[in-house]
Amino acid sequence: MIRFQPLLLLASIDVVRPVFLIVMGGLLLVFGWRIATGVSAWSGRCIVAGGLLLCFGYAVLLPLYETGFIMGVTSLSDAPGASPAAFGWHAVKLVVMNGGWLLLGIGMALHAKRRSSPAPGTAAKPQPGAVHEFIA
Repeated sequence: MIRFQPLLLLASIDVVRPVFLIVMGGLLLVFGWRIATGVSAWSGRCIVAGGLLLCFGYAVLLPLYETGFIMGVTSLSDAPGASPAAFGWHAVKLVVMNGGWLLLGIGMALHAKRRSSPAPGTAAKPQPGAVHEFIA
């Protein structure tokens, strides 16, 4: 009789979630890189820096938390001797994830401001040019 237990284990949420996080981190980096190719210096730098931080956070840190290699702050009651390391990794995760989203947002805002249209309430100044005469 064939046992399907290993295949069912591979399809579980606990196994698929780290893979999804790794793919999402890579896609954030690729999308940030693609958006930053045609923009000015500071907005492109902010977008790429935010994408790199988010890629590190989603592709490295969060899967390590999901698989249990890094102990979360909520599980400190199990191993009280590991609390400084847990708080250190938690601080790294907070800085990387929040800093990544902040830099990506600032870069996108700078990028949008560069290509923005004039405000809707302002009228365009007439351009001096050739006067057209109507022939009737």
